[in-house]
Amino acid sequence: MELILDNQRCDLGNSAIRIPAFDMARLANPEACREGRRVKITLPATPHNDTLIAFARDPHNAVHFNDTTHTATLTADGATLLAGTARLLAASDKEYLLEIREESTGWAHTITQRQFNTLGIDYTAQLTPSTIVESWTTDTPVRFFPIHRDEYLVANNPDDLLPTEHILSVDDYHPFLHIATLVEQIFTEAGYRIKSNFLCSEFFQSLYMSGAYAARDTSAADNRMGFFARRLDDVSASADSAGRVYADPAAIYNTLGNIVDTATPQTLDANGEPISELFNNGSCFSVVNGAIRYTPLAEIAVGFEYHLRYTTEHRILSRTRLAGFDSLYLGAGSEMRFSLVNRYRDRRDNIAANFTYRAIVFDHIEGSRYRLTCTINGTVGNPCGDFAARSAAVTTPSGELADPILWVMDSAGWEKYTGDWALYDGFIEERGETTIDLRIRTASELLSPTTPKRFNQIYFFGAEQGMTLTLHKESSLRPIFHAGAGFGSTIRFADIACHNIRQSELLEALAHLFNLRFRTEEATRTVWIEPADDLYGSNPEADWRSKSDFSQPVVYEDRALDIHALRKWCYQAGDGAVSRFEKEHDEEFGSWSVATTSQAALRGEKRLSNPLFAPTLNASKTLLNAPSALLMQIGDRDNLTDVSFTPRIVCYAGLHTLPKSEYWGEPANRNAYPLAAFHFAGDDQTAGFTLCFENRDGLQGLNRFYRQQALAEDCSQRITLSLQIAPHEYESLFTPDNGMPDIYSVFRIDTGMGEVRSTLDTVGEYNPDTGIIRCTFNRLIDTQP
Repeated sequence: MELILDNQRCDLGNSAIRIPAFDMARLANPEACREGRRVKITLPATPHNDTLIAFARDPHNAVHFNDTTHTATLTADGATLLAGTARLLAASDKEYLLEIREESTGWAHTITQRQFNTLGIDYTAQLTPSTIVESWTTDTPVRFFPIHRDEYLVANNPDDLLPTEHILSVDDYHPFLHIATLVEQIFTEAGYRIKSNFLCSEFFQSLYMSGAYAARDTSAADNRMGFFARRLDDVSASADSAGRVYADPAAIYNTLGNIVDTATPQTLDANGEPISELFNNGSCFSVVNGAIRYTPLAEIAVGFEYHLRYTTEHRILSRTRLAGFDSLYLGAGSEMRFSLVNRYRDRRDNIAANFTYRAIVFDHIEGSRYRLTCTINGTVGNPCGDFAARSAAVTTPSGELADPILWVMDSAGWEKYTGDWALYDGFIEERGETTIDLRIRTASELLSPTTPKRFNQIYFFGAEQGMTLTLHKESSLRPIFHAGAGFGSTIRFADIACHNIRQSELLEALAHLFNLRFRTEEATRTVWIEPADDLYGSNPEADWRSKSDFSQPVVYEDRALDIHALRKWCYQAGDGAVSRFEKEHDEEFGSWSVATTSQAALRGEKRLSNPLFAPTLNASKTLLNAPSALLMQIGDRDNLTDVSFTPRIVCYAGLHTLPKSEYWGEPANRNAYPLAAFHFAGDDQTAGFTLCFENRDGLQGLNRFYRQQALAEDCSQRITLSLQIAPHEYESLFTPDNGMPDIYSVFRIDTGMGEVRSTLDTVGEYNPDTGIIRCTFNRLIDTQP
């Protein structure tokens, strides 16, 4: 046995040195990896050791041993048994007491001190529709997925031919962070490299966690300078030659006046009813010379939330679009363009007899003549009507109808029309009205008592000249004091990763989900990360039957002694949609419970909750134009003041094609949307996936990472016995990929009552002088779960 201190061999005494035990459980917890093993060693006070210990007994010595870092290595027969640093605990005339501290895993120590949002992820972008759309398909660490904030359904006006259309704005998309990139960056910044088959898998690469904008208490600013303003009545205006309507009281023509009218509490609307939501703290909202403005009491960064509900006159432009007021300008950097989707149903695939339809030829050329024919009772080419306009009413004859065809007259006679056209229900006119509901937040700007905010540059545009826009009295305006990004804001990774967690907490959450083990080799600065089942038995099986030492008793214990009668793997508590689902179905969504059959188990239930993530439900029928789209449900409709939410983890399945009759609106304007979900049952184009611990909808849950372990803990034994191994065999246990048995090998051991296959639970104290070590093994069971 040798102790090498600062590359010099020490004089050792006669006391035996035992290498401390190693508990395999620490490899499952990044926090536990911070501390290495420690051993105290007594050295005789020889002249040689006096020099090495810096003459610690000399009271006049200006240099002390503990002033600097000292390396220490314990070896035996050339094998390294423990390496780390040394500190002096005590010195006397006869001896020195040193403590050798094993090098802890440096990455574990580092990441427990670093905040999550300090990660150096290279990401800068402007929060615009194009940024959102590009994130769905480009190689980026941040993607913006659509979310639907939990809310009570608002009834539509029964007089409206089309229900109100909610236009998606940048506020309806939330940043999600690529987990594999985060993990890679955590270890890179700590100075380590990762080796992992699991982290490279398609499943893990699809994982994203919700980002978070900075949160701060804005109640003081709200109470001092906040307001909520509304309109008193509906107001209408028609588009000018540029297709614009202005929200400027100073304009003479084509103006709605102010975008809102008042923030004075209990003001009566045009119907004589008081508007209950109004408030105007500090009288910061005012009307000056007929124009509204916001003048804060002190300099402050503030954005504004516009909730605009308006009805636009429209013209059917094509089978997919309507022409009307489809764009909004709120000031420099806040120009929002969207599309008015044509939601009228084209009936060509299912025409009925004796029914009046509206035929519209979208590419109509003045002077053209058209004829509509259809197949009646199997006979093709039966005329249903002739017309010479872009739009006309046509009535179908009696009989079994199919295959409507539009013809156009040219110099050679009737030719099949190849342009875009449609058949709508007869009560639908080419021109109509569409009601739009839009909520948008602008980027923060610095305002002060001398630089107030004026709202006279707002206008709606995109319409045809003469089209009417009616701005409804439900429209509102309020200031936003928190640091969340608004339309056009420049965002960096640190701005969207403001979870108040340390980097280690993300790894702990992932370890909980996938039963991960972290194995470190300090010499090469390498960390192996795999699920437990993939690590145990990953090396060649070790035959240690001849190494049993029966001078000490073999002890058998049921592993169930340390576990509870019922264990539940689960997530943090869910919010609105999840809570209602659990009450309706009387189950905890995302959780998996396993009962212990052994009577040796501890009584009661143990909840093994994920320390970070909450489950998420996706729901369809949240968008009128794409009712089949599955959007993540976020928040709680009974607590609308709290816009933050517990971190979420989802799988991203790429762009998901919508049915033929559906259309994804802003900002993509395509027939596909980004499918991100916690649980997706699957359909004919995308295989199902789940992050639930339980099996659901025929999908295997995350319990697959725990089933084998849970079964073994229930019905297997823990066996403690003494072994005799050489120093190089002990060293190899802690040296990965060395071709010899290590701590993750499967061991064949002789218990004196027969041989068993097992894995290591604890590597006990090792005496290199005798080679005796007492280890605890977990017996492997033959039955697979």
